[in-house]
Amino acid sequence: MTTQPPQQPGYAQQPGYPQPPVPPKKRSKAKLGCLGVLAVIVIGGIASAVGSGSDDSSAGAASSAASTGSSKGTSSSKSRGSSKGTGSAKTAAPQQSTVDAFKAYVKEHESAKTREAAAHVTKVQGADKNNDIMDTADIYTDYTGDLASADTGNAKLLASAFADFQAGRGQASKNGLVTVYNADGDILSNGKY
Repeated sequence: MTTQPPQQPGYAQQPGYPQPPVPPKKRSKAKLGCLGVLAVIVIGGIASAVGSGSDDSSAGAASSAASTGSSKGTSSSKSRGSSKGTGSAKTAAPQQSTVDAFKAYVKEHESAKTREAAAHVTKVQGADKNNDIMDTADIYTDYTGDLASADTGNAKLLASAFADFQAGRGQASKNGLVTVYNADGDILSNGKY
């Protein structure tokens, strides 16, 4: 009687023959397709969140417009005689943009050389969003120099003043990084805040 090798289907394991290897399980293409779609959705959501972010100066204007609209709503409900108020209606002052608040802080608390450097600041971004994991803020200037220019010293002053500004507002970060850019968007300096 001849015995067949065990790799043929329908035959049991014979003594003396090694156990045939178990072929790997095939992955379902549907499962991999779902994971791919999920990855695209997550990446798209992150990209849209980053892309839809606005600079702090326009965000301040938008929030002041929203607060003005909400204060108008409370005053009109009071004029109709509604008794659901919480007291006297306060008039909301327009919120100061981050760049204006930074320049005002520098004007009041920093040296003359730093005040002169702050006059070159055109935009400040990311100063109001801290999570203490990796906080970043950007200061844009109208300087035209690069890393090896004299403007780098002024950019260092701005980075240092920004750290003081954030600490003064109670928004200092454990892991904050502020970057100062020139008019072309090139890095002049950076520092911790």
